[in-house]
Amino acid sequence: MDTNNIKKVYSKLNYFDQYGASFLLFIIITIALFIIISYCFTMINIQPILDDWGNQRCKINIIPFAGYISKHDGVSNEDYNYQNFVYCTQNILSSITGAMVEPITFITKSFGTVTDDIKNAINDIRAMFDKIRTFFQTMTQELMGRILNMTIPLQQIVISMRDVIGKMQGTMTAGLFTLLGAFYALQSLMGAIAEFIIIILITLAAMIAVFWIFPFTWGMAISFTGIFIAIVIPMAIILAFMLDVLGVKPDLSIPKLKCFDENTPILMKNGKYKTINDIHLGDVLSENNYVTAIIKVTTIGSKMYDLDGIIVSNSHIVYLPESDKWIPVSIHPRATPLCNYNKPYLYCLNTSNKTITVNNYLFTDWDEIYGETLTKVKNNPFIKINNNNDIHKFLDGGFSQDTKIKLLIGEERNICDIRIGDILENNSVVYGVVEIDGTDILQYNYEFLNTSFQGGPNLAIYEKKNKQTIHTTLEFNKNKHIHKTQSQKLYHLLTNSKTFQVGNIQFQDYNGCIDFINS
Repeated sequence: MDTNNIKKVYSKLNYFDQYGASFLLFIIITIALFIIISYCFTMINIQPILDDWGNQRCKINIIPFAGYISKHDGVSNEDYNYQNFVYCTQNILSSITGAMVEPITFITKSFGTVTDDIKNAINDIRAMFDKIRTFFQTMTQELMGRILNMTIPLQQIVISMRDVIGKMQGTMTAGLFTLLGAFYALQSLMGAIAEFIIIILITLAAMIAVFWIFPFTWGMAISFTGIFIAIVIPMAIILAFMLDVLGVKPDLSIPKLKCFDENTPILMKNGKYKTINDIHLGDVLSENNYVTAIIKVTTIGSKMYDLDGIIVSNSHIVYLPESDKWIPVSIHPRATPLCNYNKPYLYCLNTSNKTITVNNYLFTDWDEIYGETLTKVKNNPFIKINNNNDIHKFLDGGFSQDTKIKLLIGEERNICDIRIGDILENNSVVYGVVEIDGTDILQYNYEFLNTSFQGGPNLAIYEKKNKQTIHTTLEFNKNKHIHKTQSQKLYHLLTNSKTFQVGNIQFQDYNGCIDFINS
């Protein structure tokens, strides 16, 4: 037999492996002895235990024999033992649990007390703020009441003063306009007189010229010449006074209005028709003809004709295929005058092809560039024009929308807000407004005569005294090219004096853009 293996097996045994049975037997005998001793002690002292049953029933040596000590009718010893065990267990657990949760109960109660204190403090603070708010509210109401008591009478005084000032302003305005109306009436009368004097002088000069043709009337010619000289010198002084001092501008001619009735149908590129007053900048007409400018003018002073259903002004140029000529509408063989045309406005266009087609008739656009005029424009000294499309790009004019224009009454408006019939500071009356497509025009920032302005390349400047000075911004553009952000739309004006003022500069109106090059 291998003793080493046996030693190894025994060396791995613990205390309970070797003596567990003895230890278990010891515990059983001990418990049995405890039960026997407890039972004997209990039975010996059963009467004292019963007398103090409320305190004795849950002792450990009493619990196992409770059914044998205390008898209850209808309940067996074992059931009463169970009931007593449950009762004792619950009492013990309740006392233990109460002791365990007592700190938590204390903490919870303390927290509740602190919370109540905080709540009471917050309520006290709220009450304090409420008193402060009530105090300030009362004080503010009192203060505002006193202020209102003071301001209402002041307000009534201010309203009364404003009413008085308004009445004074109305009276002064009425007086001013009355004086202005009287001045215009006088100016108109003086203008009529000036026109009458000029007509008389022209007629007299014509008669004198006729008398000088025939020898037998030379005597009359000499006498009439003396009379003419005697009249013309004071009349010239009077006319000079009227022109320079009173600002009278006699005008014996009616502005040429090359325009159509507002309902004139224009054929578009897409095959549809638009009335001319509904056409917009950039619209494409038939034959791929782009609208570069829209002109709206008054009908005052215009003579309208009916050309096969086309209502158009007498001076508009139309192509006559029979003679291969461009002629005014008034002499077209199929044009008839209209006697009772009473619409307020007429419309015209500038186009990339410089023509407008209406019901198979070919008209020039507003600029009337054709024949020798077209040759002059293409050979102008400022810039080379290769085709009709370049005329708009390089030679059109127009101002940015925020250009300031001063009216005669002193009000200043943006040029885009000027309307037909407005009277400008140089006593010019606006008879037409122009909108120009700025998307493909070269635009510049200009500085001239302490005046800054923005606009297209060709703005004609009016210089009365010295005709050798700069007459167009094209001469600026030769030396410096200061491009600005492109404006989608530019604006120009048409006036009865052919001029208007921007800052310190007097510009020619829209017709000056091309008229200057044609001259």
